[in-house]
Amino acid sequence: MNYDLKSIEYQHDYIYKVSFEDGTSGLVDFANVIDTTKPYNVLLNLNLFKKAYIHPELKTLTWADDLDYDPIILYYKANKIPFPASWGEIQ
Repeated sequence: MNYDLKSIEYQHDYIYKVSFEDGTSGLVDFANVIDTTKPYNVLLNLNLFKKAYIHPELKTLTWADDLDYDPIILYYKANKIPFPASWGEIQ
């Protein structure tokens, strides 16, 4: 499975549209992640949140100070794939 990001596009609030190299895409809402998970709470600053980019080597969604989001979880969320129970609770 290829989890590399091809493009990102800020939508509104804490939502990005993400597209992957395999041609799939979807919307991912980060509001719950930011509210409940450190170190993502720094992204409550919407101006900082909007400055995401695709890391040139890792090909995943990244913010300042190399704060990034697991590309596999991002792929599952964007494509609305249920997380395996063995992963535990995912934000």
